[in-house]
Amino acid sequence: MNSAKYANLPDIDTAPDVYETEDVSPLEQGNKGDGSDEERERPRKHGEAEDGEELDSSSLIAMDAASLRFKKAEQRRERLRTTYEDDDEPAKLTLSHRLQALQIELGALEAEMADPTNPQVSKEKDPGELIRGIVDVRDRLEHMRKGKEGRGRLVGVVLEDHGSKEIQDKDTDIDEKDGSEKRPSLGLVEMDERVGQLEKLVGSSTTALDELSPLPPPLVPLITRLNAQLTLLTQPRHIDSISRRLKLLLSDLDRTAAHSHRRQGSQPNAAATTTAEQLVPLLNRLGSSLPQIPHVLARLRTLSGLHAAASEFDATLKGLEEEQRQIKESLAELEGAVEGVEKSLEENRGVVKGNVEGLEDRMNKLFKRLDEIQV
Repeated sequence: MNSAKYANLPDIDTAPDVYETEDVSPLEQGNKGDGSDEERERPRKHGEAEDGEELDSSSLIAMDAASLRFKKAEQRRERLRTTYEDDDEPAKLTLSHRLQALQIELGALEAEMADPTNPQVSKEKDPGELIRGIVDVRDRLEHMRKGKEGRGRLVGVVLEDHGSKEIQDKDTDIDEKDGSEKRPSLGLVEMDERVGQLEKLVGSSTTALDELSPLPPPLVPLITRLNAQLTLLTQPRHIDSISRRLKLLLSDLDRTAAHSHRRQGSQPNAAATTTAEQLVPLLNRLGSSLPQIPHVLARLRTLSGLHAAASEFDATLKGLEEEQRQIKESLAELEGAVEGVEKSLEENRGVVKGNVEGLEDRMNKLFKRLDEIQV
């Protein structure tokens, strides 16, 4: 209907656009050289079928030149073509990388939520829900991170070989999920009890993890040092020297005891006995608190610095009080001087006022005399 409507109008181009070319697939590009001869023969066939209504092609470029030009354009387009990975095969990332990516994304989300100028925050109906969700995700990430540190890491390393088989069974068999979850939990409880017993034996269970109470010395260097000392002591020459010194000490003790018996007779020394009786319960009390003595000494060393700083602070405070007293005295002197200056200014103002009044009287008298002389 449209063609019949506009058929009588002049200058209506109904011929196809000669510049339009159909897209060439990559499979057909290899056959472009073979098809060039066919494209060269097409103008002849079309020229035979042309009539007066078609567009005049005398001013157009030749078909072989056009084919060469479009062939170069197709080759250039193929060179610039890029390939993308298939979404069905995602990159295999480790759990640590995925956890780090989640932490980075969570930090970026918190920064966007903290920005008051962000328009996306104002669009939300309830920003409190977003903040609550962010806090929940951060708590879960912290729980996962703490599970890989300290005692959780030790338990994970110990139970890695024993728990791998149970984890595989749990993934393959869904019906036995509850039983497989109870076994690692029981193993973790037993491992925690064993670690607690080891801490009690080592002595680190009652140690506070802060900077003022240091941790007990590590066992490996201590055992190495004891082994070296034991090796030195078990040598024959050291044993002989120790035995000789013990014999000399025993002989000295025998002579001392004989001398005390000869001097005091058969009466025992009441003062020495009383002192020994007083020392025995003290030694018993100290024996139970020997592990805490190093920590007490370390704490006293830290407090000694604090006491020294307190004494210096006392001296500084006294110096400041003395300076404040001197400043008060100087301020009192300055106030007295200012009051004297104010009094002198008042007196000078009265004197100046009287001088000005006297000068005005004299000037008035002088003006009267001048008027009388002029008259």
